[in-house]
Amino acid sequence: MVISVILIFSVILNEVKNLSRPLLPLLLAPLLAVCCQQPRSAEQFIPAPGPYVFRVDLSDTLAAYDLSFYTRLDGYPQELQAAQELALNITWTSPSDSSYAERVYLPLTGRSTLYSRQVLQPYRAGVRPVEPGLWTLTVSVPYAGGRETLRGLGLVVAQSADRQSLLE
Repeated sequence: MVISVILIFSVILNEVKNLSRPLLPLLLAPLLAVCCQQPRSAEQFIPAPGPYVFRVDLSDTLAAYDLSFYTRLDGYPQELQAAQELALNITWTSPSDSSYAERVYLPLTGRSTLYSRQVLQPYRAGVRPVEPGLWTLTVSVPYAGGRETLRGLGLVVAQSADRQSLLE
């Protein structure tokens, strides 16, 4: 998107070469506004065997966040079909060093081939942190019981659509 905006502005600048230099900052101001926005989502992937420690920036006090996990399992077809869920032990550590722990079960539904399964599942939607800042999310994966192989674990953090309704 940024490249297309730059191309549009270069065409405009070529067309208006005869304009005086004081108008140039006015033409470039919208471009700078677009380029300086914070991304609406971020993702991190940590290859197996871990440890899976994610740093999550929840600094925006007006935002709600949606979090999703993604992974890939490899194994024999019968083992992949038998695997229905993946247990995750999750510990949230706040910027002030308070901890919150839980165990969740990630459903293993997703795109499959004969020897692998890719999974992207929502974890929490509309999260509003009790304190803004940089949180640490530590995830451990207990033994699943089969020979299927976890290739790693990823986390996607996106600003929820709830923020748009707050600002409008």
